[in-house]
Amino acid sequence: MSELGIRIAVMDDLEDIAAISRTTWDGDDYLEKKAPRWIRDCSLYAGELDGRVVGTFRLSPMPAGVLWMEALRVKLEYRSRGYGRQLADAAFDTGKKIIESGRAECMEFSTYFRNDESIHISFTQGFRVVNRFILMNREGIDSTAEIEKIKPSDEDFMSLPGYIPCGWKYPRLCPEGIEWALQRCDVWRTGDVLLLRERNSDESTPLGGSEEDPDGFLDGAEAAALRAGASHSCIVLHESCRKVIERAFERDYNTWDPADDYNVLIFRYSI
Repeated sequence: MSELGIRIAVMDDLEDIAAISRTTWDGDDYLEKKAPRWIRDCSLYAGELDGRVVGTFRLSPMPAGVLWMEALRVKLEYRSRGYGRQLADAAFDTGKKIIESGRAECMEFSTYFRNDESIHISFTQGFRVVNRFILMNREGIDSTAEIEKIKPSDEDFMSLPGYIPCGWKYPRLCPEGIEWALQRCDVWRTGDVLLLRERNSDESTPLGGSEEDPDGFLDGAEAAALRAGASHSCIVLHESCRKVIERAFERDYNTWDPADDYNVLIFRYSI
């Protein structure tokens, strides 16, 4: 196996990056869309082999001194050949140098609980699991709940368990993290229930009132999805939200693979 050359991605790499993205998650991947902006801010890295980009990863600053790791990708025909491990090692080594320089305090990332290779590599590099969520979906929604967009206070976020779900990124629950989330998400109210919905994804998460009124949250999430033009509802819940999780299953929400408590893991590495 040849060694990958690791460098910061450039605009000339976009064609190769698009080819990688289109064979990831059955083509339902965000990398191709996000890559131009990430290249401009110099946060996207490329793994190069024989003059072609065959893999990527991204490291970007997040609130509370976090360096967020994401977009670890390998081109389809190069998978299962050790290149994913090379990219993961390069991301870890690069992130560790950034932490040692004082520009970040730790590295974090989220991953699906069936991503066995990534999870194994992360443990061997010294990462640990610091939080767990469950992502659930329901097709064929039809909600008549009345919802209104509101301007929330920081107090409205205090029911969250340390992290704020924003798509597949999870900023820390702190004033800077709330500000970061509100640049990308909207808060909706239905009755006494508040929910957060990321503008560029289809995911909603409860802020307050959902444990007392699980149906209110689910109705509101489905109404927000319909307003956004979606035909399905996607929700992200902390594993402790047992009443909402149980009610969601009763209302025909499901997970990609069987899961009762969680299917998304948050990992952290710190020196």
